Amino acid sequence: MRRSDRPGADDDASPDGAGREGARAPVGPASDAPAASTPDVEAGAVTDTGETVPADEIVLPVTRDRIAASLHRRGYRYLVDERGDLCGLWAYRFFSFAVVRDQVLQVRGRWSRQGSIERLWEILAFTDGWNRERRHPKCYVRVHDDGRVHVLTEVSLPVRTGLSDTQIDHHLAVGLAGGGLVFDALDELYPDPALSQDPS
Repeated sequence: MRRSDRPGADDDASPDGAGREGARAPVGPASDAPAASTPDVEAGAVTDTGETVPADEIVLPVTRDRIAASLHRRGYRYLVDERGDLCGLWAYRFFSFAVVRDQVLQVRGRWSRQGSIERLWEILAFTDGWNRERRHPKCYVRVHDDGRVHVLTEVSLPVRTGLSDTQIDHHLAVGLAGGGLVFDALDELYPDPALSQDPS
């Protein structure tokens, strides 16, 4: 099993075919959202200065239910795997969404195709180059026991202090968009013979 762990892709791009509408990114940084004293807020909260804070800007603990709600808001279909993580297919690429040890919100993607072991060093050169040139997503390789080479992407965000709904939406969009860019580049580098073959 090999892994190349360096930072990786621009976080403001949107992939084609992510869920129903495609992922969209731009929102404010994590430090901009006001904190909330109670999770039972629907209409919004009032700050010490008397200003009303929109409900989607209130910072609350990040849970699987809140990730599911974010996917639902965007009209995405998803499943729950055997570990309880949320997952689904975006443009035929597999993505999963999880809160790791209640501290990190992680979006992980997997290329829909697999490379042969003979292509390992080529693929490693691709992932290393991607990580050198881009901040997001992290891009790395895993080699399974059967010798097949899998390419994965990962975008992680510390969430110990919580996130607002808007920030969760943003992070999921960044993970989907960045992963889609990596996999589009791989599809271009290694065209699918079944798709490029002349039927005549």
